[in-house]
Amino acid sequence: MALPEGKEVYSTHGSSVLTSSNRSEMSNLAPSTHEEADTRLMIHALDASLRGHRRIKIRTNDTDVIVLALSVVGTLPVDEFWITDGSGKNV
Repeated sequence: MALPEGKEVYSTHGSSVLTSSNRSEMSNLAPSTHEEADTRLMIHALDASLRGHRRIKIRTNDTDVIVLALSVVGTLPVDEFWITDGSGKNV
C-alpha cells in the first residue's frame, strides 16, 4: 500500500499490532489486551504523542470515543487534539 510521505497506518489484530512502517519498538502498543476498539484508540493516541506527534485527530461517529478522548486529552503531551464527529456529509 502506498502512503503519503510521513504517514503510517497501525491496526490491531488480536493482541498483535500491525504497521505499515518498519518500526520495531512497539512496547506501548503490544500486546494489546483492550477488548474495545474505543480504548485501543486512546492507546494509539498516547503512543503517537510519545513518539513526538503534537497534533492528534480522531474521526468517529461514536459518542463513547468522544467521551474517552475528552477524558484523556489533558494527559497527552500534544499541542492540538481534534475530534470530528459524524460521517459522510454530516461531519
